[in-house]
Amino acid sequence: MKTYEQKGDDSLLIINHKTLKKVSVKNVVLLKGDVNYTVFHLLHGREKIVARSIKFFEKFLETHGFLRVHRSFMINPNYVEMYNQEKDILTMRNGHEATISRRRKHTLKNIVE
Repeated sequence: MKTYEQKGDDSLLIINHKTLKKVSVKNVVLLKGDVNYTVFHLLHGREKIVARSIKFFEKFLETHGFLRVHRSFMINPNYVEMYNQEKDILTMRNGHEATISRRRKHTLKNIVE
């Protein structure tokens, strides 16, 4: 697996503008979208739920090396542990799994070498 350089050492992502809750980008392992909610799966099993869609965070996180592998999943390639090609599933270091859509398989060629 390749290791991706992330932009900046301590980039913060504001996930709630009213309370100014922030998350360090390097601690985000996986984003899972569910209609208009996004669940941030962080290191050490923590989760944050935000009332925004993944698309809201997509452009910012792409500049930090994140990949959109499914309409419901966005991953940090630095935390990919295993890729099951038969089932098209990525297993992350924290144990969560992300499904890969047929149309987005080409994005994985860069990280699985």
